[in-house]
Amino acid sequence: MKILITGASGFIGSHLAAQLHASGHHVLAAGRDIAQAARRAPDLDWMACDFRHDSAADWLPRLEGVDAVINCVGVLQDGLGDNSRAAHVDGAAALFAACEQAGVRRVIHVSAVGADAASGSAYARDKQDGEAALTALDLDWVILRPSLVIARNVYGGTALVRALCGIPWLTPLVGGEQVFRPIGAEDLSAAIHDLLQPGAPSRVSWDVGGLQRVTMDELARGYRRWLGFGKTRIWHVPRWLAAPAFAVGDLLGWIGVRTSMRTTALKQLDFDVEGDPTEWLAATGATPRGFDDYLASAPAGLQDRWHARLGFARPLARWVLGLYWLATGILSLTIASDHAYSVLQAAGYSPAMQAFLLWFGSAFDIAMGAAMVAKWRVRWIAAIMIAGTFAYILALSLTLPGLWADALGPILKVFPMMALALMIAATEDER
Repeated sequence: MKILITGASGFIGSHLAAQLHASGHHVLAAGRDIAQAARRAPDLDWMACDFRHDSAADWLPRLEGVDAVINCVGVLQDGLGDNSRAAHVDGAAALFAACEQAGVRRVIHVSAVGADAASGSAYARDKQDGEAALTALDLDWVILRPSLVIARNVYGGTALVRALCGIPWLTPLVGGEQVFRPIGAEDLSAAIHDLLQPGAPSRVSWDVGGLQRVTMDELARGYRRWLGFGKTRIWHVPRWLAAPAFAVGDLLGWIGVRTSMRTTALKQLDFDVEGDPTEWLAATGATPRGFDDYLASAPAGLQDRWHARLGFARPLARWVLGLYWLATGILSLTIASDHAYSVLQAAGYSPAMQAFLLWFGSAFDIAMGAAMVAKWRVRWIAAIMIAGTFAYILALSLTLPGLWADALGPILKVFPMMALALMIAATEDER
């Protein structure tokens, strides 16, 4: 079959595309930013799309020869570049309408457990409206609402849980009593593959989840055992204490820094993250693995433990590096300006050159620091920081070589900073 998967660069979509391609299908993988995704999965047939702008007329030529469509597009919350209404309702409705016009009858829509306006989140309301847009059409539709989807390659909420497990001695959790039915990405993909077969059920909406009910506390403890981190103390963080962190997550979203610690996630956790997969299991005979069995099927590797430990350590390192550069630039222009001028004078620069170097250098430091804090082109900024620091070392070595032996180490102390920038550049990545 020729199968169009929208959101193929995302967490669920990427696993599904890989599994369907391995099964021999021709996968037309559609996503908003596909350059990196295409490099990681070059065997797929990639196509750019954007639910924020694409109309049914835009979709019609893309659907030529397509036998089935699977929609995996989703965003957690509005933010820079993300629009929940466009992703879950307007853009999805345009795709579904184009499927009806083009005669592509089989449409599988991956929604989410808790897609109900009663949750109080725009995410759930929009998910519900997107489902309604599909069920109103004359199509052989299937709506799947998975609980927590887990995999070795994690992103979003599962990555956050692993990062919390990477904190030594103590695991902070908001709540802890919430119940999930974790389902492996491979098991979800297998279920979708079966629903593409002739005679498969249609015009049905099902919650989808694993066979094992797991609380948030049990989820964290299970991941720590799997990672080899041993036992931990669970700290149930009061919601009033966690609220500022989630508010900061909302603000970060508006500057393009996506994090799972946002108010939408908290509302959905409190509403429903389990679902009831009874109807799906009875109708299909599916046998998804439980959480413990899924983890036991593949031992954690070195990269899994690194990922967990770096979950919070790496963002902290990036902030420290960025604030360090911001502080040096601001201090050079304010309370440390006299000392900066004295160093430049001792190096033999003219008064005009002293002023230029001070202002240029400070502006450079502030710009680099702000970009690093804002997570803007982190790899490039880190590389520029390293190159700029080498220029700083070279200039001082030529003009004031005695600083190499200075007790305060104004030259020696920048080498750890460069090492930190190198580590951040090497581990910078997006899905």
